[in-house]
Amino acid sequence: MRATYRRLHGVEHFLGFYDVHADVLGGVFSPRKRIVDVLAAFRALRRCYRGWRLFVVLDNLHNVHDHPRFLRALRRLRIRPVFVPTDASWLNLIEAQFGVLRRFTLTGTDDRTHEERRDRVYRFLRYRHQQRGNARHPLTRLHLLRSFNLEQH
Repeated sequence: MRATYRRLHGVEHFLGFYDVHADVLGGVFSPRKRIVDVLAAFRALRRCYRGWRLFVVLDNLHNVHDHPRFLRALRRLRIRPVFVPTDASWLNLIEAQFGVLRRFTLTGTDDRTHEERRDRVYRFLRYRHQQRGNARHPLTRLHLLRSFNLEQH
């Protein structure tokens, strides 16, 4: 990335999910991390795991994690939040997965658009799933579910 990098088109956030039992990494891009955006990602996650008990580690969601509306919505979705202590991201197993994702998709890049970066990240995720033999896991479809239900509440 150029030293003079300017965010002329804004930023995007990758809301990532990692299934520790199946070793599957998935996620969606969002222009913001507002409650409505994060809840849309959690609704898509719930559709991936119908009927399962879900415990989700919440890390780096400082603006929404203790909001009553967000917590009520998680209860309705039957998702139990697990909070990571401040400055203890190393406790979250997804951090190691993000390091690899960042190294393979973002290091040394200078994307002109968000679409270029998104495509590279999703290509890496597809490759990762094929290499591990879990390309048919429901979490691999997370970004597809999210793209069709962007503004449902």
